[in-house]
Formats: sequence, structure tokens, C-alpha cells
Amino acid sequence: MNTLVLDSTTAKLSLEHLLKQLGSGGVEVRDALGNIVAVVLGPTDQEALTYAEANIYLNQHRDQVRLALARRGGITTSELLAKAAAAADQAAQQ
Repeated sequence: MNTLVLDSTTAKLSLEHLLKQLGSGGVEVRDALGNIVAVVLGPTDQEALTYAEANIYLNQHRDQVRLALARRGGITTSELLAKAAAAADQAAQQ
């Protein structure tokens, strides 16, 4: 994905310039403060479209995502793998 920051120079670029960049993964348009103001995707760029949809969903459910990230009641990956290996060993012995 290309990034285009709107400023006095880029604001004068033609629409054709923007559309040419679609062939290489789309264009993320940002204002001078770095805020995303638009995302332009080509119709055949399924990966970029999927990423954009996920990003929109996360932004719409920001509070739920923060709550989920704050929960730390689980176990580490290494603990999970150790338990899975122990369970597999136990099942093999039966």
C-alpha cells in the first residue's frame, strides 16, 4: 500500500497519478497531521480489501478490542504446547 500525504505539493497531483498507484496495492491518503482521510483500492486487490475491512471493524469496535487485550487470564503459548504434548503422551499410553 502506498501512502500519499496531502500537503501543498501533493494536493495538486492529478487523479490519474493516484489511480496509477492502485496497481501496486492501493493508496492510503493522509492529511498533514498523519490522519488517514481515505483509502483507495483497486477492485481486484482482494488482500488489501480484506485488510481494509478488518481495519474498519477494529476501529468500529475499539472499546471491545481494548477490553479483550486487557484480559490476561490465559496461558502462554509454551504452556499450551506443553499441556498439549502431555495430553498426547497420556492418550498414547492408554
